[in-house]
Amino acid sequence: MFKLLSFFYFFLNDNVWARSIKATADRLGSEAQSIGLSIAIFGLVIAGIMLALGKQDAGNKITSAFFGCLVIVMSTSIVSFVKGVA
Repeated sequence: MFKLLSFFYFFLNDNVWARSIKATADRLGSEAQSIGLSIAIFGLVIAGIMLALGKQDAGNKITSAFFGCLVIVMSTSIVSFVKGVA
């Protein structure tokens, strides 16, 4: 577990501090999106392994992981749509 967390810390971190609060929030959002996408792809790999092993619920896990990846990739579009509606 420590190796996984150190991977996220050393390879995926970025300077998230900016000159304004809005810019800081945007940088934190982009960082959260990259970490979320890496975890979602890891979930797809685990679901693929379950499918290869012949588990009964592997199809449901792959579908859930795929929709999770889709939501994370489209998160910026979803946020801009909600901001446009409000």
